[in-house]
Amino acid sequence: MLIRIIPFFCFLFSTNVLVAQYTVKGQVNINENWQPKIYMAAVNKLSDYYRTSPDMIIKSADIDSTGKFEIKGDNLPNEKRFYRLYLMKTQNSDFDACLYVGGDDLNFVHILLENGEEVEINANPNLTAPFEDFKIVGQKENHLMRTLSRIVYPRFYFHRIEFPTELKFSEDKLHTDLKNFADTCSSTLVSLAAINNTDFDEYYDQNPAFYQDFKTRLKSDLPKSIYTKNYILKVKYYANEETLLPNWAKFLLGFLLLSLIGLLVKLNQFRNRIQTLENQNIAPLKIDSPKPSIDELLTQKEKEILQLISQGKSNKEIASALFVELSTVKTHINKIYSKIGASNRKEAQNLAKRTFSPRD
Repeated sequence: MLIRIIPFFCFLFSTNVLVAQYTVKGQVNINENWQPKIYMAAVNKLSDYYRTSPDMIIKSADIDSTGKFEIKGDNLPNEKRFYRLYLMKTQNSDFDACLYVGGDDLNFVHILLENGEEVEINANPNLTAPFEDFKIVGQKENHLMRTLSRIVYPRFYFHRIEFPTELKFSEDKLHTDLKNFADTCSSTLVSLAAINNTDFDEYYDQNPAFYQDFKTRLKSDLPKSIYTKNYILKVKYYANEETLLPNWAKFLLGFLLLSLIGLLVKLNQFRNRIQTLENQNIAPLKIDSPKPSIDELLTQKEKEILQLISQGKSNKEIASALFVELSTVKTHINKIYSKIGASNRKEAQNLAKRTFSPRD
């Protein structure tokens, strides 16, 4: 009897393993402008929502000649998270991939996913862009994500609006639509995606209660989500709230401060030693070359965007000034932050002002 039971339990165990596997499949529109490969990237921070980087890719799959693809796995974190599917243009690599919207170039879609789920995405075959007018089959939350995309993506054409007042009205309308969607959406995660698409720089000060109230909702509905802590820190930054450090952090900060003082003393001693050697006409020790300047680190386009940031321009204003998509501006800004070592817009502005201020 025992011998008969053991294979039965083995069958149950193997069935559970299969259930835990996720599947993302479907059909995209593909032509010679696009590489026949689809990438799935993890969005582990809200600031990564529109950022492309090789270190975000967790899976890829080939696309056949008809546009069909299938991605499978069972190694996702044990919570529902945002993921992005996207294609790359033929001339691009993992390191310079871009996200495009509108026209013939919509090459990405965001979904919510966890182990054990299946999502199917099919682009409209009568159109050209890889994900244009796509339809989705799967959990209710991904249908809500599709609804959100219909609100957001058409508005990326802000830079094409000719008159400033019309532009402001359009931006305000998008903000209102996103706010209303977030307030009425049954999924807290999809509501978070909507709020993350609002322009915090422009609208936080106008309605801080809206952003603060959603923080309370997140803490109640998703207390352990990685996005909850991330959102709280983002709101604190825009609210200019001081972060109270725990005792261990204060101790660590004091230790680092003492270490820094000791390092400065050593550097001063080293400088005096170099000066002594120079006075004795002895060749000083070779010192490493200085780090490259911002002018050397950035491309011409990145320098233009950084200069506009130093002037206090918003992302939409930068897109309008340079006649590029808003998503392209966000991609450039993330690369600029990485190259100059800035963690937020305020730091980038300070560095930019020192770089582009007139010199005597």
